[in-house]
Amino acid sequence: MNRHNWLDNDDELLAELAVAVQAADVPGRVIQAAKASYTWRTIDSDLESLALSPEYSGYDQSAVRGASPESRLLSFEHEDISLEIEISGSLVRGQLYPVRSGLVTVVTAAGPFGDARTDDMGCFVADWPESGPVRIRCQMGNSNFITDWIQA
Repeated sequence: MNRHNWLDNDDELLAELAVAVQAADVPGRVIQAAKASYTWRTIDSDLESLALSPEYSGYDQSAVRGASPESRLLSFEHEDISLEIEISGSLVRGQLYPVRSGLVTVVTAAGPFGDARTDDMGCFVADWPESGPVRIRCQMGNSNFITDWIQA
């Protein structure tokens, strides 16, 4: 490889990188290690989001309009579906957007905990565990998704 100043010419750098990659005989274990390390590329932002999340940071939700100190308001998005929930004591209330009928299941690390069908407005009420990691699975015909884990 020739020594160049690639600060001014990205195309030249990419062309030389392509030649180097094609000429390399990379062992399979190195490729596997590279792919495994790639999964960690967002760990810093994931941990930062977790630290900033009201449910983990001790943020006082009593100052948030509409939320009592005993409840938490969360929202999730997946492709064209949104889920908004309010966790209050042993119940979770929520609504799917756009309005859809479906089955909503509260899932703990031990498996399904409770489920509920949505009404005509996409609303539901389901049982909520006292503690532990929880996620919500939404099944609506061909549109299905499951939320990230949250702390009960």
